[in-house]
Amino acid sequence: MDSKKKKGGVLRKAKMPLVEKYLKGSKASIKGMHDKKMRAQLKEEEKDRKEFAERAAWRELLLPEESGYAEAEGMEKTYKFKQKDIADAVDIASAQKQFDLKLNDFGPYNVDYSRDGRHLLLGGQKGHLALMDWQTHRLMCEVHVNETVRSVRFLHVHNMFAVAQKQHVYIYDNVGSELHCLKNHKRVANMEYLPYHFLLVSAGIDGHLCYQDTSTGSIVADHNVRVGRLSCMAQNPQNAVVYLGHQNGVVSLWTPNSGKPQVKVLCHRATVTSVAVDRSGTYMATAGVDGKLRVWDVRTNKALHSYRTPQPARSLAISQRGLLAAGCNTDVQVCACWLWQLSLGKLTLTLAIPYCRTGIGHFFLSRLSFRFTGQSTLLPVVVVVMLTV
Repeated sequence: MDSKKKKGGVLRKAKMPLVEKYLKGSKASIKGMHDKKMRAQLKEEEKDRKEFAERAAWRELLLPEESGYAEAEGMEKTYKFKQKDIADAVDIASAQKQFDLKLNDFGPYNVDYSRDGRHLLLGGQKGHLALMDWQTHRLMCEVHVNETVRSVRFLHVHNMFAVAQKQHVYIYDNVGSELHCLKNHKRVANMEYLPYHFLLVSAGIDGHLCYQDTSTGSIVADHNVRVGRLSCMAQNPQNAVVYLGHQNGVVSLWTPNSGKPQVKVLCHRATVTSVAVDRSGTYMATAGVDGKLRVWDVRTNKALHSYRTPQPARSLAISQRGLLAAGCNTDVQVCACWLWQLSLGKLTLTLAIPYCRTGIGHFFLSRLSFRFTGQSTLLPVVVVVMLTV
């Protein structure tokens, strides 16, 4: 009996520093108090005060200070974890977020998430359009436009989305009805939407970069890039600068108020296949036909890290937690790249060993994307890969 009391005393003493943080007020003194009823009432209040502090301390222990990641033990490697094993280990709510869509007839597909991360927009190159609520797997609309579809983008709300078809850009609503035809956007290859400026940006096959205000319908700017066909396109979420990847290995930065690129960076010795910018707007990741994946500091335009992929990466995406995903034909690699977390004043990069790796069988990857989950970085992030045979 004495050993149990001693053990309990040691445990209570070990967590006292955390409990004292939540103790409100000072302990009431009952020395010299002759009223038995008052003494019992003060003792009960003191007991409740300590119990409240202990419960608050335990709740603080359950609050995560950092976002969680898969951690290997011993000789294990995180990139050897299979998706089935991860789904079996996590809770039911997280396991239900994993789903597969087999769309083999109208691919390859382009994919985009709404700003709230709930709605998923699919656009097949052979004309298939689909809008769905991915959490409930409810199909909201499905349209076949009988034309080539090169890019799809949500506008400021999930009720409207833009589709870059063979000749022009069309605006549809959430039931599949055509609302507008934007004839100033001709033969568009890539699109981006700037939500804080209400600007739809398109890059044409012939090298034209067009900005259009979706609130008034007016053309804000129309630039001729003069470097031929554009290979890829991305935007900086922090300052809305548009990044264009070219066939000569150059990445140029554009704004609507200037007819010339703000910056030109020679990133690769061959065609740039994909560009991605993190949400802080500080770091950029590029991939090229030369098989290199590079991370750049946008402030100095210097390469921070270079990593050779097994095959040229066809698509890049950076999550809000700082994970860089690279899709290489039949292989998806997610690198634990701490892009915006500083450690002792130095940028920590771990691109040499992938954080996780997922094979996709005999399919070829066309595009991958992270689902945005709001402002908090503690929420789960889902990777969606659209495939083509």
